[in-house]
Amino acid sequence: MIDAIGGVASVLLPWVAGTYAVRALWRRAPAVPGVLAVGYGYLVGAFAATCTMRALSLAGMRWNLPVLAGAMIVLGAIAWWLARRTAPADGPSPGLRQALAAEPPVLRWLFRIALALVAIRLAGLAVDVLAAPLRGYDQWAHWATKARVWFEHGRMVPFVSSDMWLARGDPALFTDGNPGHPGTIPLLQAWTATFLGAWNESLINLPWIALAIALPVAFFAQARLAGASAPLAMVAAWLLMSLPVLDGHIAVAGAADIFMGAAYGLAAMAAWRWSVTREAPMAWLAAIVAVAGLAIKVEGVLWMATLVPGVVVALSRRAGLVLAGAAVIAFAGWLAFGPARLPMMGYALLSRPINVLPTLIDHVLVFDNWHLAAYALVAIVAWRWRILLAPRLAPMTMTMAAAVGLVVVVYFFTPAAVGVADETLVNRFLLHLAPALAFYALLLCVEGRERPGDQPSLQATNAADA
Repeated sequence: MIDAIGGVASVLLPWVAGTYAVRALWRRAPAVPGVLAVGYGYLVGAFAATCTMRALSLAGMRWNLPVLAGAMIVLGAIAWWLARRTAPADGPSPGLRQALAAEPPVLRWLFRIALALVAIRLAGLAVDVLAAPLRGYDQWAHWATKARVWFEHGRMVPFVSSDMWLARGDPALFTDGNPGHPGTIPLLQAWTATFLGAWNESLINLPWIALAIALPVAFFAQARLAGASAPLAMVAAWLLMSLPVLDGHIAVAGAADIFMGAAYGLAAMAAWRWSVTREAPMAWLAAIVAVAGLAIKVEGVLWMATLVPGVVVALSRRAGLVLAGAAVIAFAGWLAFGPARLPMMGYALLSRPINVLPTLIDHVLVFDNWHLAAYALVAIVAWRWRILLAPRLAPMTMTMAAAVGLVVVVYFFTPAAVGVADETLVNRFLLHLAPALAFYALLLCVEGRERPGDQPSLQATNAADA
């Protein structure tokens, strides 16, 4: 019973605080939809919780339940007070019940069936997470090692390379399979263990259950804002949550890839929404989630950098397309005239590709890792190719083009190709892109059926076309 109370509190405190923090972003603008605040609220609140732990550790204060819970309660109270001062909406907007009432009965049943399928899938994943200890090499060799040590010490202690650990012989230093990983994921596990009062290899993965709930909620909310009907948005959320690789990373909880994918997807969705409406709160939300993504994995820097082309296109469509063309020409020049190997950000960029295409085709098009998602995406793009660079879609198209370009470079032009060839990287890296790419496919389907008020202002339209 104590474990249940502590586990629920460890999830709900940051989630509620984050939800009110998201709502507070709109305090000088028409109110944000509550579903959107709930969907984004967990990731925002969880990131705030890890920042609190970092600050206490930096100040030399040992973590304990009263301090961590009190800090989150204070943050939530401040956010609640700010959210109460939110400006009223411009006009009455129909809620979900009214929107469903306007749909034909068959579509209302479709919404209910898709919702039930999502709920059943999440319930099964939750049982899997709660019933199993840590599984998988990355989970116990890269992440939970830090979480266990930090929980036992009540603060962040340094992890160093194995060579330095052996050379120094300092009992205050620790090492593991990847000491250079950011601390956000192990901090979340240590946060949960602190609320539980003991280390539990199943319950420390409660954040993965929370994220599995928050991701489809945020996806559904953004899909509705993009113009999708409630049944279509729920079906799309179910399709996202039925992807085998995504479900596998939730069930085998403890690694950072699903958090990386969620952070990138939520940031990309918010950035696209800002490009259409120029809502300053949406831009702030995209920035907050992007910063959280930077703190999840080293690759977060690369993924969040792919948001920049979309932002540039949103500000000036012509300048963005010119820069994209220049990037393609520069990369072609690199392939033709660049050195064989160029060190970059701790990695190496190769000018001669490594052929991992057979492995990529197997995992994306043949095996049941992604169901029929790749075929569906190709069909949707072929169907809607004429509008890919339309003013509303161009920012998201450029973001996805940059993201796909990143995948191509990493898979074919870096030593990471070894991880693709031996099948340890191919699906994990694609998972980072999956939620954003699923949202882009939905945008291509619903474009032209926008909800009233979705059109950008005349000034924003002129600026984007300048």
